[in-house]
Amino acid sequence: MNKQQVKAAIVNIGDELLIGQIVNTNANVIAQMLNTLGIEITEIVVIADAQDAILRTFEQKISQNDIVFVTGGLGTTNDDITKKCICLYYHTSLIENAIVKNHIQDIRKSRGLSIPDSVLSQAMVPQISEVITNPIGTAPGMWIHQNQKVLISTPGVPGELVAMLEEIRLRLQQTFLPWNKIDRHFKISNISESGLSDMLQEFEQGLPDYISLAYLPKYGIINLRLSGRHADKQLLEQEMNRQCALLQNIAKDYIFCDQNIEMAQLVGQVLKQQHKTMATAESCTGGLIAHEITRYAGSSAYFKGSVIAYSNEIKQHILHVPTDTLNTQGAVSEDTVKYMAENLLSLYNVDYSVAVSGIAGPDGGNEQHPVGTVWIAVADKNKCVTKLHHLGFGRQRVMDRTCQLALLMLYQLIQDK
Repeated sequence: MNKQQVKAAIVNIGDELLIGQIVNTNANVIAQMLNTLGIEITEIVVIADAQDAILRTFEQKISQNDIVFVTGGLGTTNDDITKKCICLYYHTSLIENAIVKNHIQDIRKSRGLSIPDSVLSQAMVPQISEVITNPIGTAPGMWIHQNQKVLISTPGVPGELVAMLEEIRLRLQQTFLPWNKIDRHFKISNISESGLSDMLQEFEQGLPDYISLAYLPKYGIINLRLSGRHADKQLLEQEMNRQCALLQNIAKDYIFCDQNIEMAQLVGQVLKQQHKTMATAESCTGGLIAHEITRYAGSSAYFKGSVIAYSNEIKQHILHVPTDTLNTQGAVSEDTVKYMAENLLSLYNVDYSVAVSGIAGPDGGNEQHPVGTVWIAVADKNKCVTKLHHLGFGRQRVMDRTCQLALLMLYQLIQDK
C-alpha cells in the first residue's frame, strides 16, 4: 500500500477497563509500536463486552482508518465475543485451525493441565483470518486484510500481547509503507509554557507541514517534541537537523537536555560519567526520590543511600539539624533543609546531596505554611542551593512534583561545575 500517511485506531474491549478495575497498559504499548513505524494514531477507545458496541465500533473505525488494532474478548467465557463479532462484521464463519489446536494441546500438556472443550474452542478462528502466533498463551491473534484495510485482534492479557508485537510489527511493515518517522526531544526549564510558546511562535509557524511541535509539561519541566514524517528519509533528516538547530538557537538559555529521558535517569547518567556519588534526605517525599534514582540498573555505582527523616527526632539525631532551628523556624524551612543537605554529605561521604521538607497534605498546613509548601536543598562540598516551592494541593501530586524539581535542581548543580 502506497499512501501519504497510514492511520490506525486502537480499540480495547473489556468491562474491566471501563470501570477502572485494571489499568489499560495495552493501549500504551500498541501506540508506542505504531508510532515507531510512523503510523498515525487517530484514536484510542475503550468499549464494553457487548455485541452492539463492538460492531458499531468496527463500522466506524475501519471506515476511517487503514488499521484497527483490537485487544480483548478472545477468552473462553461467555463475555468473550470478539471472534463472533468479527464473523458478523465480515460475513464469515469460524473454522478450526490445526496449528493453533496443536499449540493449545502442547502448551496445556507442558503445564500438566487438562484440555477442556472450552479451551480447545480457541482453535476456532474466522475463515478469512491469518493466525498471529501466541507463544505464551492459548488464544491466537488474528490478522484480517480486506479492501486495503487491516483488522488486528489479540488477547487482552498484557504479557501475551507483548509477546505477539514483533510478529505484528513485521506484518505491518510488509503490508504498509509508512512514512519515515523522526522524533527529537528537548527538556526546558526556567520558563513557563506560555512564555516558551510566545518565544517559539514564529519558529512554529515556519515549520513545514510534515514537521510538528508538541509541548509536554511535567512538574516544572517542559518536554518539547519535534516530530517529522515524510516518505523521503534523506530530506526528512536534513530538514529535522535544520529545524533542531534553529530551535536550539532560539531557546538555548532554557534547554538543558536533548534526550528523551527521565530526570532520575539523566542525573544518574551524569553522575556515572563523572564518577560521583549522591544521597538523599527526605521528609515529605518519604523516599520517593531514592526510589526514582534506584529504578535504573547500575544506580549502585552512584547512589549510596537515603535518610527518611520524617520526624523531627530523625532530623535532629541523625542529620544533626539544631533543635533551635526546628523550634524557631520549623521543619519546613530553608535552614532545616540546608542543614539536612550539608550534614548528609559527611554522614554518607558523598559528592552530592538532596534534601526536602514540606507539607504534602491534605492536612498539616496553616496560614504561614499552606499545604504544598516545600523547601528543597541540593549541596556539594562547596555550595548549597535552596529553593521554596508552593506546589498546591493533592498529596501524591505534591510528592511527585517535589521529586522531579529536586532532581532538576541537583542536575543543574552538577552541570554548574
